[in-house]
Amino acid sequence: MRPEILMPSPDLIHLWQQIIADLQRARGMLPVEAVEEGVIREYQEFLDHNELELACDMLEVYAETHAVPPTFWTALRDAATNMRLNDRAARYAEMAAQ
Repeated sequence: MRPEILMPSPDLIHLWQQIIADLQRARGMLPVEAVEEGVIREYQEFLDHNELELACDMLEVYAETHAVPPTFWTALRDAATNMRLNDRAARYAEMAAQ
């Protein structure tokens, strides 16, 4: 007997795509040389493995020590909102407003 393989629903796949787009939007606001940073390499690895919350974490870690535009925080807020990480979404909204 073969084990049943469960596939994610189309709605879940669409949600993941939205979150990935938000994270990529934030990443796109970082300078080209950010790719040399370990946390950005980790971000990409997490993104490649659909570990979206961890990918978001790595972008936040990068921003703790580098200047980022307010729109970076808006993109993270959108990703966090889609992941239902409400406390983080509120914190990112505050960062975007500064």
